[in-house]
Amino acid sequence: MLTRDLLRFNLHKGEIFPRFVDVANRNLETLAQELIEVYSLGTGQSSEEIAESVQPLINAYRSPLIAKGINKLLLDRCSFQEPDPDHDRFRLELFTRSAHYLRQGGHGDLGHFRAAVATHFSMEPDHLAERLFADLPARQPLLTFKPIEPKALLERYNLAQAQGLLCLSTGMTVEIQETKVTRSRQLLRYLKFFRLMATVRPLPKGAFRIIVDGPLSLFHNTQKYGLLLASFLPAVCKMARWHMEAEVRLPNHKAANLQLDEKSGLVSHYTRMGGYLPEEFQHFATAFAETGSPWKIATEASLLNLGGQEITVPDFTFTSPGHEPIHLELFHRWHAKALVDRLHFFAANPQAGIPLLPGVERSLGKAPELEKLLQESVWFQTRGFWFNGFPPIKRVLDRLQKFREQEPGEQEPGEQEPGEQEPGEQEPGEQGPGEQEPEKQEPEKQKPGRQELKKNGSRKKPKGKKRKPQP
Repeated sequence: MLTRDLLRFNLHKGEIFPRFVDVANRNLETLAQELIEVYSLGTGQSSEEIAESVQPLINAYRSPLIAKGINKLLLDRCSFQEPDPDHDRFRLELFTRSAHYLRQGGHGDLGHFRAAVATHFSMEPDHLAERLFADLPARQPLLTFKPIEPKALLERYNLAQAQGLLCLSTGMTVEIQETKVTRSRQLLRYLKFFRLMATVRPLPKGAFRIIVDGPLSLFHNTQKYGLLLASFLPAVCKMARWHMEAEVRLPNHKAANLQLDEKSGLVSHYTRMGGYLPEEFQHFATAFAETGSPWKIATEASLLNLGGQEITVPDFTFTSPGHEPIHLELFHRWHAKALVDRLHFFAANPQAGIPLLPGVERSLGKAPELEKLLQESVWFQTRGFWFNGFPPIKRVLDRLQKFREQEPGEQEPGEQEPGEQEPGEQEPGEQGPGEQEPEKQEPEKQKPGRQELKKNGSRKKPKGKKRKPQP
């Protein structure tokens, strides 16, 4: 990603135009090649040494701002050695030992003094001096560098210009016309994996519109969400035909409209649309498979139609022989708007019969408005659950089992086992914000006069009245 000071754009009549570079420009390609060589040969050099090598190249180019942006993208491809967590202790010991030798005196010149201190640490004086501040970022050596071709680097630069503007947007609308259904599904799967707040609506001829909230529409976590939104753009660029609009708000400027499409010349670096899976999703899928449950996680992304006006892509789809698929949708802390929309939909359509389980992150339920909606939602109370970070496997299996038990033909009405929890009830110690347990009310609070009859037909007598023993 490019930082705000490295973005290049023009403003004209409420429109913002990123200033892309010509990837076929020979001078620019030469600059990219020279910068790549510095990093490719820089393994073992410190960050400070590499910066000294690239600075002349940046200064010599006619547009230093472009050169700085390209250099920033190369830095993002580097992995530097992490500092030793005990380095502060080493430095303190070195200073303590040096002070001790100074108090003793009689070391002659500076060279003899440095040699005496270095001998204590079994090092050469020059090496000891280098290690003194080795934990500073500028002193950390380069471990690895991910190579890249000059043309691909320039293409990434153009894409990063557009991504940087999206990090300053209040929202993004994308219209997609893709003939390959598998590509459309994978695009929507990226949408869910990046945990973006989006509404997907079908359009004529198989097209669809994605409306995504931007980072500046949030009250917190704006930087992280902006990076996720920017990461979604390369997936859009993989589509055959697309058009995107976004409202960008720059500091000290009025809101400007950004428009991009497949003719903008942006090239995606996502090579395999189906290969991406966030780490937490991988861990969940692996742990779920190890349970041996008859439920399996579907490998293909599912599109779930909500009444014909909206399409959603569940985070997970579970299948089991002889049963219809059940979908799971997760709502994280920045999905408040999406959760409200979903709660209103199921409140207005209680008989929709859509096999969708909602999982809500606990921090999201702390808002008073949402807490009230969740308490009043029959859908959430009977199908949903709370989670922290990512849902526990046991809780998901529990909800799947209870959902299946309520399928037609699985259980007769009123056949619920004594003491069985309702699907929305939390386990002990797992109750969500403001959540109630309505299923623990009636059966054990009946008045003595309404107790069931004995087998001989007589009513139980209240306690305290003893009967005479029978001969």
